Amino acid sequence: MAASPSPNPVPVAYRGGAGMVPVWLNKGDNAWQMVAATLVGLQSVSGLVILYESIVKKKWAVNSAFMALYAFAAVIICWVSWAYEMSFGDTLLPFWGKAGPALRQNFLINQAALPASMHNFSDQKTGDS
Repeated sequence: MAASPSPNPVPVAYRGGAGMVPVWLNKGDNAWQMVAATLVGLQSVSGLVILYESIVKKKWAVNSAFMALYAFAAVIICWVSWAYEMSFGDTLLPFWGKAGPALRQNFLINQAALPASMHNFSDQKTGDS
């Protein structure tokens, strides 16, 4: 009596090309990209602080460290407030997007739809080639 093959331990959502998930959309790859970008951002803050502290006098080192921290905080607020949607949202001009908050529900749902991948799979659903 032959042993039955063990089921695939990888969940369906993480398998490439399973169902309606395109091969290039891998949750593990996307998660690692976000973690790596976060780590680079954290390194940037401390690296900029060390650079500025080596340039200024000793008594101004703490002030320059806080200025670098405030600059990064302001950039994050601006990015979430309007710059993300200006970069990846609807276009206003060929090289300029419409500004708006990136945390609106209808914007996030449109981003999650993956319209480029839905076109490829809509042809397979209906049988059109």
